[in-house]
Amino acid sequence: MGRTILLVLAGLTLLTGAERVFAHHSFSATYDSTNKVEIEGVVKEFVWRNPHSFMRLDVVDKAGETKTWALEWGSTNDLTQASITRTTLKPGDKLVVTGEPARDQSSLRLLITTINRPSDGFAWKGRVD
Repeated sequence: MGRTILLVLAGLTLLTGAERVFAHHSFSATYDSTNKVEIEGVVKEFVWRNPHSFMRLDVVDKAGETKTWALEWGSTNDLTQASITRTTLKPGDKLVVTGEPARDQSSLRLLITTINRPSDGFAWKGRVD
């Protein structure tokens, strides 16, 4: 009897944890890895969080209109390993960012692959998973 209860509890624990595994999305479902886009703009917000950090970047388009792009980046652990902290990027920083655009071409989203901050030479290059 005790063994059965232990097995049921172990099974429930595994099923509860499986939700997190299946919740993680594939970047290839959201972003087009066959294309690269470069944008230049000003940091509006940098959100340091798990499972992915995000940035909002104000970009002036060819018509002179400011559009806010949503940029997806790595987890706090990934970024910390690259010596990036929650204060590395601040609102007002001017950046040049390249990345993989959203598959939905009407969506101003980008999976970051490079960041350059010309004011001080800060640069990051990589790909998050």
